[in-house]
Amino acid sequence: GHITAETLMSILRDKDSGICVDAEGFRTAGSMVSVLPRDPALPCVHFFTATPDPSRSVFKPFVFVAGIKAVPQVRSPTFLQDPAKQIPRFQSSVDRRHELYRRHQAALELMEQDR
Repeated sequence: GHITAETLMSILRDKDSGICVDAEGFRTAGSMVSVLPRDPALPCVHFFTATPDPSRSVFKPFVFVAGIKAVPQVRSPTFLQDPAKQIPRFQSSVDRRHELYRRHQAALELMEQDR
């Protein structure tokens, strides 16, 4: 048969098969599907959940090409007073979770409340 990116995403979301796990203290950390075209002129497209539990996550497309400019929403957070870079180190803490991850967690909490 012909396997598509959507087919693979569906497989990675399948909890009944045991591929996607969200029980017994273990959770699938994230999933990735890559589309690698045979035509070298076309870019590869990689889809990442970048969040736990692929059954409830969105696969987001990424294309890695020369000269690409990252939008602020996909950059790692930075901190003016980063405790990891101060001496003595780690005397305070900061929330290092990415903004997109925090919003995803908030959406999951709302989904759980609606059950």
